[in-house]
Amino acid sequence: MKDRALSTIGLWVVVGLVIWIGGFFSVAEQASFGLLALVVGAAQHEFYQLARAIPGVGRPSLSGVVAGFALHFALFFLAPEEARANALLTGGALVVGLHLLSLLRHPGEVPPLLRRFPTLYGFAYLPFMLASLIAIARMKDGHLLKAESVGLYYVVWVFVATKFTDVGGLVFGVPFGRHKIAPAISPAKSWEGCAGGLACSALASGLYAWLMRDAVGIPFMIPWKAAVMALPIAALSIPSDLVESVFKRLAGAKDSGATIPGIGGALDLIDSMVLTSPAALILLSYCLDWAKRAG
Repeated sequence: MKDRALSTIGLWVVVGLVIWIGGFFSVAEQASFGLLALVVGAAQHEFYQLARAIPGVGRPSLSGVVAGFALHFALFFLAPEEARANALLTGGALVVGLHLLSLLRHPGEVPPLLRRFPTLYGFAYLPFMLASLIAIARMKDGHLLKAESVGLYYVVWVFVATKFTDVGGLVFGVPFGRHKIAPAISPAKSWEGCAGGLACSALASGLYAWLMRDAVGIPFMIPWKAAVMALPIAALSIPSDLVESVFKRLAGAKDSGATIPGIGGALDLIDSMVLTSPAALILLSYCLDWAKRAG
C-alpha cells in the first residue's frame, strides 16, 4: 500500500511537471502527447508479453506497437483541432468495448479473436481505445473570443475521474469490503470499495474543476457538473480494470510488469482508462456545451 501511494503521488508529480515545464516553451501538449504515447506503447508491449504466455495464442508482432503510435501521431498532428466524437471512432470503440465486457462473463476462456489475431487484438484493445484521449486533447473552447486549447486539461480530468476511483476503492474497500464484486477475477474488489471509488472520483473531479476554473482561471465546467459527469467515467473504470485482470489470469501473471513499485507495469497503470476514454470523449463532445451554458 505504501509503495502504491508513493508511486501514485510520483506519477501525478511527473504529469504536473511535464505540463508545467512544457508550458514555458509552449509545448505542453506535445510533451504530454509524447508521455502518453510512451506509456501506451509500453502497455501494448506488456500486453503482447502476456499474450505469449496464454496457451493457444499466436505470437504477436511488435508491428502493432508501431501501428498504434502511427494512429496516435496522425490523430494528434493531422486531425482537425476541434475534435468531436465521430461515428468511426466511437462506433469502433463501442464494438470493442462490448467485446471486452463480454470477457467478464467467461473469464477462463481465451477469446478466439485473441488466439487468431493477437497483434490486431492488442492494437484494438489499447491504442485504438485510448485514441479517444488524443481527440479530447485536441478540443478547443470556442466560447472564448479567441478559441483556446483546453483539451489537455480535460484529459487530466479524465485521468482524475478514473484513477481516483482506484484510490477510493482501496481506501474504502480494504477496511470495509465484505461483498465481492467478481471473486473469480479479482478477489480484492468489493461493492463497498466500488461505492467509495465513485464518491472519491466525484469529489476529486469537482475539486479539480474548482482549481482549474476558480483558482487558476482556466475555462472549465463548474465543479458540481464535473463531479456528476465523473460518475459514469468512474463506473466504467471498474470493469475496465477487471478486463485486464482476465488477461493476467489467463497468462498466469500477477502484474503486467514490475517497472512501477506497488502498481506493476504500464498496462496496470492505464488498464482502467481503456473503457473510460471513449466514454469521456462522448460526454465531453455532447455534454460540454450544455455544462458551460448551464454554468
